[in-house]
Amino acid sequence: MYYETITRAADATFTHKKIIGGGGEFAVVSLHLEPLPGGSGLQFINNVTEEVLPAKLVEGVREGVQETSKRGVLAGHPVTDLRVTLIDGKYHDIDSDRGTFSLAAAPFWMGCGRPVR
Repeated sequence: MYYETITRAADATFTHKKIIGGGGEFAVVSLHLEPLPGGSGLQFINNVTEEVLPAKLVEGVREGVQETSKRGVLAGHPVTDLRVTLIDGKYHDIDSDRGTFSLAAAPFWMGCGRPVR
């Protein structure tokens, strides 16, 4: 099996906003990606407090990162030897949930992964 990894660190922020009827979806995720030594696997670090993002939303970010790492940005192979650190985020009391933050993490990963090959 083939794997993908990155060679340089990168930061990016992604905003997920969608209006659905009278409500909507809202999530802002800021992540820092950095390469790790071979054999390290994928690590997710939460560097935000409960006041910035509640734990259930952080878990959504973790799920989005883990799910997206199964499909790399170059050839679609799993991504390994990478640390992903949640450095900031924003939520809305009504329009934010775990799934919304999972969706916000995935496009960020794809947009950030390409320039840091």
